[in-house]
Amino acid sequence: MRIEVKKAQRKSIAYILAPEELTIIIPEDGDAETKIGKVLSSANGSFDSKELTSLDEFHQMLDGWVEKLEVTPQRVQIKKMKTKWASCSLEKNLTFNSNLTNMPKEFVSYVICHELLHFKVPKHNKLFKSLLTAYMPDWKERVSRTINCILFSKPYDQVRTNKRIFC
Repeated sequence: MRIEVKKAQRKSIAYILAPEELTIIIPEDGDAETKIGKVLSSANGSFDSKELTSLDEFHQMLDGWVEKLEVTPQRVQIKKMKTKWASCSLEKNLTFNSNLTNMPKEFVSYVICHELLHFKVPKHNKLFKSLLTAYMPDWKERVSRTINCILFSKPYDQVRTNKRIFC
């Protein structure tokens, strides 16, 4: 995973996690650069192998969510993607990033649920977020824990979450 640090006029550190890139946005002034340098030096190997998703587990999770949400994808493919974890078409075709097999199970489950919910609600509006919360009440924590685990190199189950990352 490539890590990029950008400066911006802001008061706090922010981050954006893409499939192959972590972008950390730091305040232009101050001490944040030193702190980020320490974080980046220990960011590799953040996930314990038992937390990661195998291809078989991925397919089991997908089948479980398809059944739970009562949706039927036309086609599902897994391939290398540069900027997304997954995508969903109007024709109900799903494409998942092959890097998901190197991510924690709870994050992969979130990505699958998120994409399948687009069959019911295509846009990221209030209804979509309400359904996502109904099916997966801890979705924000799952994503936040994944990002924080990468940033702070702590065991996945020991990472404290920040609920204010989204919306």
